[in-house]
Amino acid sequence: MTDTNLMPKDLEMKVVVAGVTKSYGAKQVLCGVNLELPKNKQSVLIGPAASGKTVLMKCISGLYPPDTGSIHVDGRDITRLKGNQRTEMLEHFGVLFQQGGLFDSLPIWENICFKLINRQGMDREEARDLAIQKLAMVNLPAGTADLFPVELSGGMQKRVGVARAIVGSPDLLLLDEPTAGLDPITTKAINAMIGRNVETLGTTALCITSDMHAARTEYDYLYMLNEGEIVWAGPTSAIDGSDNEYLDQMINGHAQGPIKMRVQARA
Repeated sequence: MTDTNLMPKDLEMKVVVAGVTKSYGAKQVLCGVNLELPKNKQSVLIGPAASGKTVLMKCISGLYPPDTGSIHVDGRDITRLKGNQRTEMLEHFGVLFQQGGLFDSLPIWENICFKLINRQGMDREEARDLAIQKLAMVNLPAGTADLFPVELSGGMQKRVGVARAIVGSPDLLLLDEPTAGLDPITTKAINAMIGRNVETLGTTALCITSDMHAARTEYDYLYMLNEGEIVWAGPTSAIDGSDNEYLDQMINGHAQGPIKMRVQARA
């Protein structure tokens, strides 16, 4: 393993993670993570199960406070923000959780526009119309808007979660497995939609994915996390020329290599 960081030095960074650690009891999940996320680019985070990907994303999203280290977004350390300052910063984030995280008691349209209604005072009729527009972007019919989460399949709930993440044109989009379990047509549609948000709205996106083909072809930059540490970072165009043994095993799905697979994934 020689080229652990091939990130260009002249990029403007949206997010800078420096020395972040996170433990649960005696189990250390993140071990001094350093990661710089380029502004207005589409980046992907890969790694084996239980490597700490979701925990890292939840730290960046402000849901988990790191034990040590800092997370700067647009030059501001979000780990030190309190009260209204923290709330205002996080309102510019769009987040998709791995398990969806929908409100069971609310119809789909209200799930999608929850933040816009409750934080920004959007008119409910306007919010419903906007939700229907976002549903179309993830290949769901308008009639889905008035259903409840329990009436949807797991894949449909995932797509609703993506629609909720992109509503309001967030500056920073954090998506945990946005296409897991979806059919190829919807997967392509969602990947294209994320790309459009980056290109037309100036959004910065970081996605966790297990789809190694998408990791190669749909993103500008790639980061690999293993055992709570970033073991490779660089443009996706540099993947094939890398001699990083961790990256090679992950991208190509080799059974043999330095990665030690875990049975129980971390949160």
